Amino acid sequence: MNARFLAARLPVPGPACGAYPQRDAVNRMAGPVVAAGDAALRWFARSVLSRTRRAFPARVHRAAARCAPVGSNAFMKQRRALQAQLGLRGFTEPLVADAFAMAARVSESTLGVTPFDTQLIAGRILLDSKLAEMATGEGKTLAAMLAAATAALAGVPVHVVTANPYLAARDAEQLAATYRALGLSVAAIRFADDEKTRRAAYASDIVYCTASDLIFDYLRDHTREPGAAPLLRGLCMAIVDEADSVLIDEARTPFVLAHELSDAAADRRHRSALALAHGLQPGAHYRLDVPARRAHLEPLGQQLCADAAGGFGSQDPLWNNRRFRNETIEMALAALHLYRRDLHYLLRPLIGADGRPDPGLREVAIIDATTGRIASGRRWSNGLHQLIELKEGVAPSKLQTTRAQLTYQRFFPRYWRLAGMSGTLREAGRELQQVYGLAVEAVPLRLPSRRHHGAAQIFASAETRWAAVTAEVAAQQASGRPVLVGTDSVADARVLSERLAALGIAHQRLDARQDADEAACIARAGAAGCVTVATNMAGRGTDILLGASVADRGGLHVIACQQNPSMRTDRQLHGRAARAGDPGSVSTLLSLDEGLLAEQLPAWCRLALGRLAPGNSALPRWLALPLLRWLQSREAGRARRERSNLLRSDLEMVRGLSFGGLSE
Repeated sequence: MNARFLAARLPVPGPACGAYPQRDAVNRMAGPVVAAGDAALRWFARSVLSRTRRAFPARVHRAAARCAPVGSNAFMKQRRALQAQLGLRGFTEPLVADAFAMAARVSESTLGVTPFDTQLIAGRILLDSKLAEMATGEGKTLAAMLAAATAALAGVPVHVVTANPYLAARDAEQLAATYRALGLSVAAIRFADDEKTRRAAYASDIVYCTASDLIFDYLRDHTREPGAAPLLRGLCMAIVDEADSVLIDEARTPFVLAHELSDAAADRRHRSALALAHGLQPGAHYRLDVPARRAHLEPLGQQLCADAAGGFGSQDPLWNNRRFRNETIEMALAALHLYRRDLHYLLRPLIGADGRPDPGLREVAIIDATTGRIASGRRWSNGLHQLIELKEGVAPSKLQTTRAQLTYQRFFPRYWRLAGMSGTLREAGRELQQVYGLAVEAVPLRLPSRRHHGAAQIFASAETRWAAVTAEVAAQQASGRPVLVGTDSVADARVLSERLAALGIAHQRLDARQDADEAACIARAGAAGCVTVATNMAGRGTDILLGASVADRGGLHVIACQQNPSMRTDRQLHGRAARAGDPGSVSTLLSLDEGLLAEQLPAWCRLALGRLAPGNSALPRWLALPLLRWLQSREAGRARRERSNLLRSDLEMVRGLSFGGLSE
């Protein structure tokens, strides 16, 4: 079946599209001329689209008036007729309006919720295989349901990709009755599910899952023995929630499907490398690239390691290879100096045979830099994970050999229909268009925003910053307002929690150690006088509902202590306040000796800037925000180049394998 025909038709597993529909792996990276042409076309189409979008809700309302009562025989007859027409004609405007109207009526019946016009617009954007920028609190879950139900009615299997397993299970459970009333099946994928359970779940019309579960199951399908039944039914359609987080922030992470293997020589090698690294001096023997989290041996350090490792060569010939020796010791240096407990990873008890945590056995669990949550099942590769385990005194896990690997940049473009939504997309719009072929379309606010932004404050030291934070928390709590404080790391959350406890300020703490209680903690965060300290996960996907009289007192107050590498991440945290027309406010309090400012600015510059903030005061306001924005812009550019280089090298490797007849 030719690609142009499939792009116009609906990707449904069967004779026309094949048993496992997916696009060929293609290079979607556009050059500047193509990008400029795309921008011109988007500008030309925007006025036409905006008129169509504004008219669409009225069309849905008219169609809803023609719907029979939910559950009646007439309703079932209408549904079957609509399914037949959608499968035959695709997502035409009249049919989509009828499908949305039917889903809206079912939502009223099963959930007691009527979709707003903005949610109807967002759902229509998703069906157009675009990204909908929809502000936090505007109802992305229901918008995704409208699009997913319409596609599933047409026979298209849909994957709804959520931010974490809890949200996948929650949304599938909450919407199960709605989907059933439409004659559709729904399931959620959980990390602990076995292969049989996963295969049954993927057979459903609509599947809620995380991106990592999805990509690993896809890799398992492509490493099976010929003739073995796959888990997935192909890559037909995906709706990605928090799309910027998945498609941009996590794009650099290669997902590796691996086999464990025992290698006693590698264990001895890692111990030797750590011992050598402990004896090296910064500056003279090595230098650190903090943003890239890499260490580089200087010539003197290379010579010192060659001399010290001479005795190892007789037992392990690999030590005689200069490049291998240097790379191993550089990785050991990175493990020692660039990967920090409670920032990049946690030490947590392993689960024993009785199902309880065994305090005598610990493991290194990676903290996802984007979400602040534990990255279940993920390990650092090339021996780095084992080096960190040895550094922490944990029994090293087995090494792994790679069976297959893939990045989101190459995985998600394989979907025939790809869409997504987030409250923070516009800054990454060009990259999303170039890499994934996805245009960003903004959804208007249902109600005007009432969020107040205070001026950013940068203090000379963490000590003065924390003093300012605790004072602001105390003042806001005394006024009866709830407060949410966002921190960079588990360690920072713990430091602030101890300071608040010492002052007698009641609060709840949410970090990667308590991720199972995330939704419950965030749901309480809107109560009068409630103080919540959270790492950068901040309960994305869970509404913070304001308690009684809280709106009259000014709503939720967010204090950002996170020195985020991008303005998008700032907006994600700021968006916790003043949702859906509620009042709220945001303040930003940072310090020169921590986070992005400490990583990007040399010591002499931080010392000079610190003199502009004498005592407990902050830097002048005219300097603070431009400084922060400049650093964020520089870091965002570096990360963007890194993602681009990764994709180019990935594509070059694929082309090389294809030339040799070894590609997928």
